[in-house]
Amino acid sequence: MDLVTRSVTRADRTIELSAREFDLLEYLLRYSGQVVSKEMVARDVWRETGRATPLDNLIEVHIARLRRKIDDPFPTKLLKTVRGVGYVLKEDAL
Repeated sequence: MDLVTRSVTRADRTIELSAREFDLLEYLLRYSGQVVSKEMVARDVWRETGRATPLDNLIEVHIARLRRKIDDPFPTKLLKTVRGVGYVLKEDAL
């Protein structure tokens, strides 16, 4: 991930991401190996402090899109869901 050019590559392949997907991936990379909750993502990526409007579905949609782009074309999966807790970006199995 190149923060200056806002570009992402994996295995020498450029991955096209929307602005929100890029921000989400950047956040997950900053917390690589650590589980992040939907509440953390809503607060830190969407900048929503009050959870009056639940963003859970929107976050799930963006995670699914991001997973299709960064994981589906590759044999090693990086983005994992920790049921009932959140998401983690790491190379090894949970």
